[in-house]
Parts: sequence; structure tokens; C-alpha cells
Amino acid sequence: MRYIIRAIVLFSGLAATLAHGETFIGPTTSTNRLLVPTNSAIIITATFGDFTNSTQVQIDGAFAFTQSSFAPLQNGTVYAIPGPGELIFSNAMLFTFYRLTNSGILFQGIANDPIGVPIASNATMHLFGVPAPVNASFVRQSGAGGGALSFVLQPNQPAEFTGPGILFLNSGVFPPLAKFITYFIAQAGSSLPGQQAITAPTGSYAITVDQSVDLNTWSPIWMGTTSSPAAAFYRFRIQR
Repeated sequence: MRYIIRAIVLFSGLAATLAHGETFIGPTTSTNRLLVPTNSAIIITATFGDFTNSTQVQIDGAFAFTQSSFAPLQNGTVYAIPGPGELIFSNAMLFTFYRLTNSGILFQGIANDPIGVPIASNATMHLFGVPAPVNASFVRQSGAGGGALSFVLQPNQPAEFTGPGILFLNSGVFPPLAKFITYFIAQAGSSLPGQQAITAPTGSYAITVDQSVDLNTWSPIWMGTTSSPAAAFYRFRIQR
């Protein structure tokens, strides 16, 4: 950990990156495309329309694979797509999204064969929303305490895993269908009591402001004015 990030200052410095929302209205055509450049990512905050069997994802110039059950966003969940890539839609739809550069967001395509994603000790994998259910298990080696559990990653449910361990994934569908997850890896950080500061590893970070009226359900409000008929709570989220 090489420096101290003062939360208010860091948020002010990155706010311009997060403040410019965009809207894409499909379907995709030769002149209407949702492209994600290299070394950047998009954060999708709202979805409207019919995505069933009409959405394809192409990452890093690879084959565009179909998402047979692309779930609409709920409860403040967000999707993320890193570049270089493209989302392709054959039906009428609408996405609202934000662009990030140097985000550290990672992508993992998932076929029917199990794929293992290792998570190092003292690191945490934070998943963005999954567009469709994904079969998963988390395994910890005996030298780190052992243990394993199988489960299903569900749309609109948060998920994160701290290492050491391996997250195994499989889609349950065969090509040309496939599924994917997007995530970032955060190293351990800590707050400094009484100093209003946060220590964290070096790197590029995105900071989100969330709002809640009950401390259970949180929704990102990014940067801008907001109003609520009831008193609300706010929190910062720092994402590497």
C-alpha cells in the first residue's frame, strides 16, 4: 500500500468520468453499434426491452456468443462489459450506461466445460450482475483450511469471494450459447480511525455513491442531484 486516498478528494477527481451517462437504443445495425474500446469498460445501470434470445456478446474480437436469457436489471444491480468488445441486439431495446477507462474490470466467458478462476490470498473478487444463472462452486485447498460448496450465481444478487481459493464455473449450455461474468479483484484495504482516510493499493479506481431508504436495498446514483420523499442514507463504493 503506497499511498493514502482521501475519499472526498478521490471522488471529486473521478466524478467527471462517472457523470456522463449515455443511452443506446437498439436494435444493432451497421450504423448503430454499442462498441467498447480497448482499455475501457461500460457500466450498464438500466435495461428496457426484450432481450430473450436477441442479445450477443463479443469480447476481444472472438466469436459473438448468444445470451439466451439476458435478465433485466433490478434492485440497483449493474452489468459491466470490458473492451475491446461489442453488445449486439436484434430486438428493440434500451441501455443506459457509463464509460470507464483503465477500470481493471475483467471478463470471463463460460462454456459448458468447467472453468476455474483462482483468487489469491488477501484478495477479493467482486462480481457485477450476471445476466443469467451460472453454475458455480468455490474450493479452498486443504493448506488454507479446506472446504468446498456448490451453488448458482443468480441475476440481481450480489456476490464476492475472498481468497485463497478457486471459483469454478460452468454455463450449463452448449455453443453457440454461452454465459459470462465480469468482475474486479480488490486487495485488502483499511480505514484510518479519526483521519477520514482510506488506504488502498495503487491503481485505477471508480467510486460510486449509493442511496438507500432502509439500509437494505441500495441503488447507484452516481453524480447528480437527487430527491426522495423520505430520509435517505448514502455510501461510497470504491471499485478497482
